[in-house]
Amino acid sequence: MTDHLRFDARPGLLDIVLTRPNEGNIISKEMAEAMIAALDALGPDVKLVRLLGEGPDFCRGRQSPQFDRATASAMDFRAIVAQGPLDLYAAFKRAKAPIFGVVQGQAFGVGAALAGLCDVTLAASDAVFRVPEMDHGVVPTLVMWALAGRLSDKAISTLVLTRDAIGAAKAEALGLVDIVVEPQGLAAEVERLTEKMLVPSASTMQATKEYMRFAGHIDPAAALSLSANLSATVLSTKNWP
Repeated sequence: MTDHLRFDARPGLLDIVLTRPNEGNIISKEMAEAMIAALDALGPDVKLVRLLGEGPDFCRGRQSPQFDRATASAMDFRAIVAQGPLDLYAAFKRAKAPIFGVVQGQAFGVGAALAGLCDVTLAASDAVFRVPEMDHGVVPTLVMWALAGRLSDKAISTLVLTRDAIGAAKAEALGLVDIVVEPQGLAAEVERLTEKMLVPSASTMQATKEYMRFAGHIDPAAALSLSANLSATVLSTKNWP
């Protein structure tokens, strides 16, 4: 546990809960580092990770790092401003188990990126998504890298160039969100989907995540081989089905 972040575990499931509701669950450097450590440490028994935010908003962005911009070099900007979010996004992409994101309220900047990075994203119908980086003179390449491969190039361009706030229905159409429910039904749908995703074995869930992570980026013949090898590996394990 770290300030503004809680980890809850039960068999097969790890919850990562943003606990900074009075500040919109904005993510600090320490929170990001703790999430990276938790995701990198996932054991072979974890079937699913859930990303949740306490309070009215999922995540309104990132806490701006404090440093002397007037004297900072380009390498300083890269290390202080860019590397932290990129490391967090990379941890989401390489996580061994699928990640289930639950979005309510505002998901801005880093929050929108994390919503898109989750393998399954459920949102309340009144959730709002926005990528406002260019409003603050920030080149939005960090969020763009996070969403690359998740959304189409045109959808990413629309989000970062217009900076418009979009509702959950539009986010679903763009591919940022997978499932939209009314706010009053969000908690029940979280539990329904969670229990459904916890049915398969951990090896099945982790092999599925591994295939999704690599198959679209390698030669089709290699993807075929990976498919066969992962399937055979899981079928030969003692905890199947």
